[in-house]
Amino acid sequence: MTHDGVQAWTSDLAASGLSAASVVKTHRVLSMVLAYAVRSRRLASNPADGVTLPRVTAAEKRYLRPAQVDDLARAAGPGRLVVLVLAFTGLRWGELAAMRVSRVDLLRRRIHVAESVTEVDGGRLDWGLPKSHEHRWVPVPRFLVDDLAADIAGKAPDDPVFTSPRGAVLRVGGARRSWFDRAATTAGLPGLTPHELRHTAASLAVSAGANVKAVQRMLGHARASMTLDVYADLFDDDHEAVAERLDVLARAVGGMRAPGEVAELGERRAGR
Repeated sequence: MTHDGVQAWTSDLAASGLSAASVVKTHRVLSMVLAYAVRSRRLASNPADGVTLPRVTAAEKRYLRPAQVDDLARAAGPGRLVVLVLAFTGLRWGELAAMRVSRVDLLRRRIHVAESVTEVDGGRLDWGLPKSHEHRWVPVPRFLVDDLAADIAGKAPDDPVFTSPRGAVLRVGGARRSWFDRAATTAGLPGLTPHELRHTAASLAVSAGANVKAVQRMLGHARASMTLDVYADLFDDDHEAVAERLDVLARAVGGMRAPGEVAELGERRAGR
C-alpha cells in the first residue's frame, strides 16, 4: 500500500458520488488502522498521511422555534414526549433510547446520561457509553416533569423509559417510518431529522441565556471549543448584547460619556 494508492482510492470514492464527509470519515478509519500498523512496526510510515481530501462544507442547521416544536409534538401522536425531550434536553437519539427509569431524577429534574445504543450493520444493537465516553446530568424543564412521571409510572427501575409500540428498543429508523417523518410533514417541516431537535435544544438553551459551558455540559461535548465549532452561529448574536451591556456600564461611570453629552453637561454646569 502506497501514499499514491491511498490518494487514488479516496479520489475514486469522491468521484463515485460519496459525500465529502463520508470520504473524510472513511479515510480517517483507514488512517487509524495504518497508524496502528506503524506502531506495531509492520509499516515504516503511514501511507494515508498527507492525502488530499475533499472539502467538507457544513450544512446549514435548522433550529426550530418553540411554536414549531409544539406543532411537531402535537402531530407526533405517541411520539409527542420523545419530541419534547429531544428538543428541550439535547439528548442524542441513542442516549434517549438507552435511558432507563432509574436514571430519571424527577425531584432534581435531571436525567443521568450514562449509556447509549446504536443500530449497526445488520440491525444489530451496539450498547455502550455516550459518544463523549463520559456520564453527564442533563436538566429537564419543569413542564416535562408530569409527562415523564406519567410515562415511567409502574415501570421497573431498569426498564427503558421509551420503547417501540411492541416494547422493543426505540430505533430511529422505525420511529421515522411509523410517525416522525409524517409528523414533520404535517407540522410544515418536511425533511426534518430527529438530530435537528438536538440542534434546536442548543438554540433554545442559548436563547434562554445559557453560556457556552452550560451548552457544552448539556450536549455532552468533550470541550467547549467543540460546542463553539458546531454552534458558532448561535453565539454571534451575543456580540450585540455584550456591546449593549458594556455601554450601560460605561455610562454609569461619570467620565465615560459621549461627546455630545459632555458638552451638554458642561453647558448645564456653566449656567448654574
